[in-house]
Amino acid sequence: MAYLSIDVGSSLVKAALIAEDGRLLAIARRPVSMSHGRGGNEHEADAREWKSAAFAAVREIATGSAGVPDGPGAAPGVSAKEGPPRAIVVSGNGPTLVALDEANEPVGPALSWLDRRASAEAALVSHHALMPIDASFYLPKALWFARKHPQADRIRRFLSCPEHLVSVLTGEAWTLLPSKGYLPYIWSPELIDAVGLDRNLFPPFIAPTEPVGRLLPSIAEELGLPPGIPAFAGFPDFLAGLVGAGIVEVGMAGDRGGTSEAINIAAASPFPGRGLLSLPHAIEGLWNLSGGLSTAGKSLEWLASILGLGDAAGLVETAATAGPGAGGMVFIPYLAGERAPLWDADRRGAFAGLSLSTSRADMARAACEALCYSLRLPAELARDAGYGLRELRATGGTARSPFLASLKASILKLPVAIPEVGDCELVGDAAAAAVGLGDHADLASAARSMSRIASRHDPDPDLEGLYDEGFGLWKEALGALAHVDAHGATLSFAKRNDG
Repeated sequence: MAYLSIDVGSSLVKAALIAEDGRLLAIARRPVSMSHGRGGNEHEADAREWKSAAFAAVREIATGSAGVPDGPGAAPGVSAKEGPPRAIVVSGNGPTLVALDEANEPVGPALSWLDRRASAEAALVSHHALMPIDASFYLPKALWFARKHPQADRIRRFLSCPEHLVSVLTGEAWTLLPSKGYLPYIWSPELIDAVGLDRNLFPPFIAPTEPVGRLLPSIAEELGLPPGIPAFAGFPDFLAGLVGAGIVEVGMAGDRGGTSEAINIAAASPFPGRGLLSLPHAIEGLWNLSGGLSTAGKSLEWLASILGLGDAAGLVETAATAGPGAGGMVFIPYLAGERAPLWDADRRGAFAGLSLSTSRADMARAACEALCYSLRLPAELARDAGYGLRELRATGGTARSPFLASLKASILKLPVAIPEVGDCELVGDAAAAAVGLGDHADLASAARSMSRIASRHDPDPDLEGLYDEGFGLWKEALGALAHVDAHGATLSFAKRNDG
């Protein structure tokens, strides 16, 4: 018997069977897409594509044709045919917002977590919230839909990415609230009233591990599963990843690699200032301090395409052939603005230090080092503020590379541990199901029991000085280019208005 976990990512939807002890029994993946508009602030997704991809992946699990994974986290020979899942949990990327009509169908594309077109709306929400609310968050996007979407009169409900898929599976609509500390970043009745929206557009709140409904008979038949399987509230994907990686104690940090990447630090108190985003952890009493790179995997994919290296994995493989420091060249990887720690929607990317002797391997190496520097930036902020870091657990696609894991360890000056199941959000979902079913008393005990470590990578002391110097050079380039980015944004705005 196992739990069925579903995670909706920016480029992949994954469905997996997770054993009660955290082993990965079977997994299926389906690609999804994101479209990018001009100007760098418009990034849309198709919620219908999430549904079709999720259904295809779950059918593969249900029929027993899903891949049985290799590696230490696998349980060879186990398939869905040995019994239906005991529960279903869904996580997904956020803050991504879907507007839905009376029939629960999407009203146009969803605004993805990368989307920052709602800057004017964010200013209004921030004014009423008495704190900065980024344009990427939920309520500014909802306000943008209501004010500016050409079919705004059709909108009857707003849901986040995983909530929408849950509503498709169960027919029930809820707003996931990990804790009350998330209210300003999602929405509250008071903020909804203050910006002039209708409270009926926003479903009631529910907490992780609570029951959200049961699998509808019509959907169960379509998926090849028995009807009535209980569904439990999961998390936004970054919280699911923290739980699934066992990052449930002060001083532990997570690094979930994918389209975006951020360091998430488990702390006993919020960060004193805006440098890092401070949100409550999934574990009661802990805080999650985060900051990173919104275009981490995306920048590697982009550069791999430009250089003819295939995909991100091909770029990483090529980078490993170049020497440390990339010949003195640096890459600024902020290709779509940035949230914490920069909080600047105008930031863009650049190479500095190019020469006639620069090779593709050098450029690839600079991109990989830049990814690590963009994680060291928030890590240094945390350390300077007195937060201790003792271990980084790296998950997601980039965690499959021993080269990148070792590079992160040396640049961040922190031991890096790689969990057995790289897609840790799937294990985190399963932990939520385990608590919901009463298999564990709480999320912390479920996380400790279900997360396993496959390998560890320590910093290379011989590279410490080189990367200290490299990080300093990278920060100098980042600061020097701020004016160029701001001027470029002004030119782009003028061009759009003239056109």
